[in-house]
Amino acid sequence: MKKIKFSLAGWLCRLLFPPRCLSCGALLEQDGLCQRCAAGLSLVEEDACRFCGRGRDRCRCDYGKALLFEQAVNAYYYEGTGRVLLQKFKFHGNTACYDQVLAQRFLARTAQAYAGVPFDYIVPVPRHAKDHRFDQARYLAQSLSKQLGVRCRTDLLEKVRKTLPQHRQNRENRGKNIKGAFAACKKQELQGVCILLVDDVSTSFSTLNECAMALKNAGADRVLCACLMTAAGKNKKDQGDRHE
Repeated sequence: MKKIKFSLAGWLCRLLFPPRCLSCGALLEQDGLCQRCAAGLSLVEEDACRFCGRGRDRCRCDYGKALLFEQAVNAYYYEGTGRVLLQKFKFHGNTACYDQVLAQRFLARTAQAYAGVPFDYIVPVPRHAKDHRFDQARYLAQSLSKQLGVRCRTDLLEKVRKTLPQHRQNRENRGKNIKGAFAACKKQELQGVCILLVDDVSTSFSTLNECAMALKNAGADRVLCACLMTAAGKNKKDQGDRHE
């Protein structure tokens, strides 16, 4: 009897509140994205640069020379439908954008890229203690923790200084804005460990570099990164550049 009531309730709910595209709001028959918005998701190529995690036509990392972490993996580019979904997830706490659409590829890409890596902890890029908004990096880290079976630790890294929003800074100011903003905690538990550092989007890698520096200075042996998306500008081919 309970099963019948539950099915009826679900049918009535979908009748009154039919699923809509998480990006554009168009009516759908099932949860997720409409065909047009699904086609607007820009996926990071399978043969991405192992250092910055971007497709090789978009790589700007100088083959890891300026990076303080060992490797990065990204699932999507921060453009088109991905940009819309991430903003709803990040600024409005719409977790359905991640759970129903973005999670599967992010989890699969990270698991594949780091198969066999002996992670001790998964650590999200932290918010300042006085910032009580939805913590998207923690949500992603906890999702990865369940997928990989690695403990998520939110007590090993803290943001000790409030900063201006990174997405509002130009490339030159991002490094200055975030410099010295993070500090490692419980250093005795960081000695010789391998950490998967998680954030929602990477742009200039300033935030990831600062976090990696704090963790490694405190004793961590390896820091690798996973980001849901990366902002990498236009493809070199779109700019008329020849990719070597």
